Amino acid sequence: MIMKNKKSRNKIKLLAALCLFALLSLGATLAYMTDYEAAENRFTVGSVDFNLYEHAWDGELPDGGYATASNATASNALGKNQAANMYAGKEIPKDPAIKNNSKNDAYLRMTVKIPVAYVITAAQDGTLNHDGLAAETELFSYELNPYSGMSLLSPDPVEEDGYHIYEYIYTGGGSQEIPVPAGHDIPPLFYTVSFANVVGGQLEDEIQFIYVDFKAIQSGGFADAQEAWEAYDHQSR
Repeated sequence: MIMKNKKSRNKIKLLAALCLFALLSLGATLAYMTDYEAAENRFTVGSVDFNLYEHAWDGELPDGGYATASNATASNALGKNQAANMYAGKEIPKDPAIKNNSKNDAYLRMTVKIPVAYVITAAQDGTLNHDGLAAETELFSYELNPYSGMSLLSPDPVEEDGYHIYEYIYTGGGSQEIPVPAGHDIPPLFYTVSFANVVGGQLEDEIQFIYVDFKAIQSGGFADAQEAWEAYDHQSR
C-alpha cells in the first residue's frame, strides 16, 4: 500500500514536471513569436517663401513668372512705363500683392516707403496750400485696399532719410495680427498711386518713387506675433 502511494506521488511529480516543462516551453515559444516593423517617417521641412508681385506695375504673376503674350497687359498700361513721365497729380497703376508660396503659415509685415520733400503744392482747384509756402509733403499717396487683410500698425510713420515709412500687419480683416495661411494670396495693398500736385518745376528731373517691401517669419514655435518678431529682430542683427 505504501509502495503504491509512493508510485502515485512519483507519477504526480513527473506529471507536474512535464506540465511545467510544457509551460516553460510554451512561454519560450510565445516570447519569440513576436513581430516588429520599423516605419520610415518622412518629414518635409518647410520654409517661408513669400512672393511680392505687382501685376499692373510690371506684369509679374503670383508665382514669380510673367504673363504670356496672349494675356499680358499692354506695355503702355504698365505702371513702370507710365512712371517714366510723372507729372503733378498723375495717377498710375501700382498694386503690390503677396503670395505665401510656402508650406508653412507665417507672420507677414509690409512696409511702404514714401519720399518726402519741402515743396509748394496746390489743391485740385488750383488753390495754393499752406498760403503758398513750401511744406513737408509726401510725394505719393494711395488708398488702402480694405479687402487686403492688412492693417496699419501705427498711424504715425517712421521718418528716415527723406522718407516716411508705414508698416502694415496681416490681420485678415480682424483686429489682431495673425499668420498668413500657407498658399494664401493676399490681394493688393492698394491699386494705384498718385503723385502730389507739386507746383512748378520744383522737382524737375529728380527721380522719386514709392517703395514697397515685406518681411515674414514662421508662426510655428512662437506663442504669438510679438514673440515671433522679437526673434526675427534678434536673428537680423
